[in-house]
Formats: sequence, structure tokens, C-alpha cells
Amino acid sequence: MGFRLCAILVPAFAVASCVTTDPRLIAALQQTSVREIRIETTPDLTAFPERDQKLASQQLADATRVLKATMTKDLVGLPGGPVPGRLVVTLHVFDVTTKKARVIGGHDSSIDGTVRLENARTGELIAEAQNIHGEDLSMRGSGYGVIVAVAVNAMQTSGSPDVMAQRLSDSFTSKVKQWLLTKK
Repeated sequence: MGFRLCAILVPAFAVASCVTTDPRLIAALQQTSVREIRIETTPDLTAFPERDQKLASQQLADATRVLKATMTKDLVGLPGGPVPGRLVVTLHVFDVTTKKARVIGGHDSSIDGTVRLENARTGELIAEAQNIHGEDLSMRGSGYGVIVAVAVNAMQTSGSPDVMAQRLSDSFTSKVKQWLLTKK
């Protein structure tokens, strides 16, 4: 009985785990090569819940600069086709926690956005990925675990002033890279 159940369930899980992608998308992506990156924000962008709007605007500008630099370093030239492309990233959520909030409160950071790949010469849409999500999760604990969580979060936030934006940018960029290099 157990063997028959395994014989039925294993192939069912294998088929269910296969994610197929439209071959037209794969072909379009493979014909293109990212040459430039543009980052936009929506008017209702959720970012930096600071009360001081001037500070929030500066934090957003700094974090966007880090994101663009990371994406430029990691994505220009991908996937490697002959058609020059422009990657347009529209951010809906760009919430980078502060070091203090990360260490003391265990706050997470997240980015949600839409990514469009356009022909750089004509502006024609080649492909679009909606709901790309990047995150940088903090460590949490209870009891004595709080001490460990605070120590780990403090260690992860040490370094440059842009370390939190960099960690979040790396996460988001890796998801976009995964989309650009879609194989099946």
C-alpha cells in the first residue's frame, strides 16, 4: 500500500513543481541585452515611514542610487542578445529600514515593483514582469533569543551607511536577474 501511494505521489509532485514559461517570452528575452536601466516610482509609493518628509526624500534618493548601481553592475549585458534593451523598474514599495529600527525592533526591508524590458531604440515593449519582490529579513527572537537577534542584526548593519539599502538592492536585483535569464 505504501509503495503504491509513493508511486502515485512522487510523479504528481514532480509534475506540480514544474513551472513552464511561454516560449515566446524566453525567445524575446534571449534576443535582448540590457544596455540601460531607468528607475521610476509610483505617486503612491510606500517608502520610509519617516515623519520628516525632507529626510524621507533624501533616504529614497540614496536608496534608489544604490539600487541603480547594483542593477547596473549585475544586469547590464544580460541576457546577451543582439537587441539593445532598456530595463524600466517601477517601484511600488521601497521600504528600507534604518539601522536603529533593524537592531532594536527587528524591522524588515522590502521592495516591490514592476520590471519592463523595452527596445532601447524604439521604446517597444519586449517583456514585463509584475510583482518582483525583494526582501531583507531581520533576525527575531524571544526570551534570551532577543539578545542573539539584536547581536545578529547589529552585525548585519555594521559597515557603510548604505548597508541596508545594499542588502535590499542585492535581493531585488537577484530576482530581476532570475527573470531575465528565464530558461523554461
